[in-house]
Amino acid sequence: MIELKEFSLAISQKNSFDFLRFLFAFSVFVAHFSTLSTYSAIYWPISSSMGVAGFFIISGFLITRSYYRSKNLSNYISKRIKRIVPAYVVVVLLCAFLFSLISAFSLSEYFSSIVFYKYLAANLSFLNFIQPTLPEVFTTNPLPYVNGSLWTIKIEIALYVLLPVLSYFMKGKKTFFVLIILYALSYCFILLMDYLYAISDNNGIFLILRRQFIGQIIYFISGTIIVFYFDQISARIKWILPISIVIFLLRYFQLDIEFINFLYPFSYAIIIIFFAYKVKGLANFSKYGDISYGFYLFHFPVIQFFVHLRIFNENAALLFCTCLFATTVLSFLSWAFVEKRWLKR
Repeated sequence: MIELKEFSLAISQKNSFDFLRFLFAFSVFVAHFSTLSTYSAIYWPISSSMGVAGFFIISGFLITRSYYRSKNLSNYISKRIKRIVPAYVVVVLLCAFLFSLISAFSLSEYFSSIVFYKYLAANLSFLNFIQPTLPEVFTTNPLPYVNGSLWTIKIEIALYVLLPVLSYFMKGKKTFFVLIILYALSYCFILLMDYLYAISDNNGIFLILRRQFIGQIIYFISGTIIVFYFDQISARIKWILPISIVIFLLRYFQLDIEFINFLYPFSYAIIIIFFAYKVKGLANFSKYGDISYGFYLFHFPVIQFFVHLRIFNENAALLFCTCLFATTVLSFLSWAFVEKRWLKR
């Protein structure tokens, strides 16, 4: 059984997390649109890396609370599976079967190809990197990948697994020590990957590793720290928030100071959590559906599909709006017919 903990009563149920998650998903959408369509002139102040980091910060905060409020471990696992897996499986299967219609292969060639079955096996087991393409699909696009957004889902699941393990060690005064050590180790891993990248003639594998599980722990843990020390942070928010904003801006404008870089994930987390609870006018953002997860899952293949059609490729604004509209519609359908129904079970 999980030891239930009563976190601060000051943590209100009314918040703007749904809006923030959609904002971060939209940021990833903009970045992927620029990459996949080659319209690189599009400007958006929130980068895809900031969006992904924001996702993990919010996840660290909300999932930690969910874990300690769960009846037991199986209840926690059940809630995580119902939230993540159904929509993920749907998008993988839809892409695998519907994109057979636009493949350069015939249907018989497509469904007899080993690549098709490798795609299903790899993606349904959350290992998208093993087989990110489908047989002769998107081969004329700037990039042939079917859904490059799925790489974060395996990290999210790994973080869900990490939390119960951490809780075993986080007893009393050990809690702060365990969280800070993990935060520091994650940061050291990022430094190591940057160093190896620099001395290896810019070998991209180190940048990829930097963005994987160990490198993202620092953001998840930042959210977790705020849960455990919400009262203490709230009591000192008048000076913690301004300092966090300064640190965030210094990093945002690429001032490379190691101390600033080290504090950036936690400072970013402070800003996100403060915004979520203080800007309550956006609390009803998901009144008609929590579409952020579906938006994140569907946007990449939608962009790829319309780039492949080449009917809007001469007009960046029209292509962008078409992709945005189609992704939004699919996101609402995903929420209404998949995610919402599974969450109610």
